[in-house]
Amino acid sequence: MYLVISHWEVVPGREAEFERDGKKVRDVLRSQPGATMITHFKSNEKFVVVHGYEDEAAYNRIVNDPNGPFVKALAETNLESSARWLGSEKGSTDPYE
Repeated sequence: MYLVISHWEVVPGREAEFERDGKKVRDVLRSQPGATMITHFKSNEKFVVVHGYEDEAAYNRIVNDPNGPFVKALAETNLESSARWLGSEKGSTDPYE
């Protein structure tokens, strides 16, 4: 599995908007072939989004393609108007687990 942990900071006063639009984006990601897990939680006033994909190729196809579903969902929801992406850690999990 290819795992991605993304960190987001909400614009003050726009948490409800971020929650609403973030759910729409997560639903798009969940519907993609190759996505195995998409979930999130709040930690210290920031949001952490955990993504699991079958492999790095699936992640790149879904998230990094400039014409792909993630980029389109961001544009459609204007998610980045309610929160700022702080960065992500990512990598392949241990294949022997």
